[in-house]
Amino acid sequence: MSCPDILPEHVLSLLKTSKYVHLATCSKPECIPSIALMNYTYIPPSKVYVKEGEIGEPIERKHYIIIATQKDTAKYENIRQNPQVSILIHDWVTAKKLSLRKNSMSNTPTPEPQRSQDADHPSRLLNLLQELNQSELSQMSATMRGYAECIDPSHEEAKYYEAELLKANPDAAVFIQGNNIAVVKIELESAKVSDRENNTSFYD
Repeated sequence: MSCPDILPEHVLSLLKTSKYVHLATCSKPECIPSIALMNYTYIPPSKVYVKEGEIGEPIERKHYIIIATQKDTAKYENIRQNPQVSILIHDWVTAKKLSLRKNSMSNTPTPEPQRSQDADHPSRLLNLLQELNQSELSQMSATMRGYAECIDPSHEEAKYYEAELLKANPDAAVFIQGNNIAVVKIELESAKVSDRENNTSFYD
């Protein structure tokens, strides 16, 4: 799988630095969809688990998303029944900064309107809304399809990826470690990337 090798650098950067992804799964045979916000870590080919004593195949440049989920959840059962999943990722940083600014402004006392200035200057709220629209539209979003596999918890591979997941999400140990939690690796297979002009590119 070489699909992510040709993804835009912005998307690869998001995979490496973002905190969350949206994970979509679907049951079989009922085809009931489910979506969840997940902590994750991105595993490029250079960090893919290789069994001790073995040499990884350089041709197989596989890219993975690693997640952990409780076994008594819909997404876990869905993955067991139907390993085909989708992942949505986008830039949360801009939205977070704008949200903080919005809250800050909402707590600021509103001065009495001045007729002489209102005619020439848009309100602060209007400026914020304009900036919000421009900032949100300036970002890319990527939807990636993949194949999910629950890793045998007794296997060293599960321990390896659990450690990588904890390293990327040290504040989420309660969601990553435990007897009722499964480590899941998702091999990325294809992607659809959209930009602010509603242009869409496909990679598979």
